[in-house]
Amino acid sequence: MLALWESIKVFVKGMIMGAANVFPISSGTVSLVLGVFERFINSINSLRIKNFKLLFKGEFSQFGKRTDFRFFITIVLGLLAGMVLTSIFLKQTLVSYKVYTWSFFIGLIIASVIYVMKSIEKVNVKNILLVLAGMAISFFLSIKSNPESNESFLYLFLCGIIGATGMVVPGVSGSHLMLLMGNYELIVTKAIPDLTRAATFANGARIILPFVLGALVSIVMFSHLLAWLMREYRDSTLSVLAGFMLGSLPVVYPWKVAGESTYLFSLPSWNGELLGAIITAGVGFATVFILELLARHSKKKQLERLQNPKPKRQKKHRRQKKHGRKKAKKN
Repeated sequence: MLALWESIKVFVKGMIMGAANVFPISSGTVSLVLGVFERFINSINSLRIKNFKLLFKGEFSQFGKRTDFRFFITIVLGLLAGMVLTSIFLKQTLVSYKVYTWSFFIGLIIASVIYVMKSIEKVNVKNILLVLAGMAISFFLSIKSNPESNESFLYLFLCGIIGATGMVVPGVSGSHLMLLMGNYELIVTKAIPDLTRAATFANGARIILPFVLGALVSIVMFSHLLAWLMREYRDSTLSVLAGFMLGSLPVVYPWKVAGESTYLFSLPSWNGELLGAIITAGVGFATVFILELLARHSKKKQLERLQNPKPKRQKKHRRQKKHGRKKAKKN
């Protein structure tokens, strides 16, 4: 019963991560808040050939222990469920409340950029130039008229590789990067909801399959590269990512129309819609800000538990001693 309850909790946490993965917000940050980030990354990194060899030897329990496979499968199923449910919801909101939805995304992105930039330890000329370079490249790509969705197998595979980065790098949103690539709506509001209906399942699967394959490659293999980059060139990597995210804000700007080669941007009129857009952008910003505070609090508690394990043991010892005295009195 205890194991079942634990699996349900892991599944629900996976659903929350999946929902975050659909929005331009880092599911890596969310997993930090939920206290499963390190275990999730370790379970991914344990999926190695030497461990899979145990399956061929029939050592299933040993494979499960080395890979934390039960946890991995449970959280991945939760991730998928969260992504599907959130995608169905977004499909409607992007049609009915387009301005407010994109404004919410703007708030999410700006707050995420601030989160990433705060994580940069050394502010020097090199890192500033990397931020500006990433921003310039991203901005140039963002103002090009409506990035066309691309349904080719290789491009969808590449989207999967890039989209999965948000799961392993806190502060970085894979969905945000897919917005820049032009395939966000194709995958999130078209292909994923198509999987829920028998009539459109084949078309949805045709788009999702290469994306999922790319995501698996990214999660299993690219996570090692990202871990190395974050370990050896952490500030440089974060600087480029921050610039890249900041420069792609034109993609989610609501008041634009597609021109011949670039978007044509206009300032909104001061009315109720603009006020609503400002409020929803503020809600998006606050969402990431609250997640950051919760993540910081969660990490602080984990450090305290690691640094001060004795009080718990002493408390347990006192309970056992008290129970022993009560038992002695009865006798």
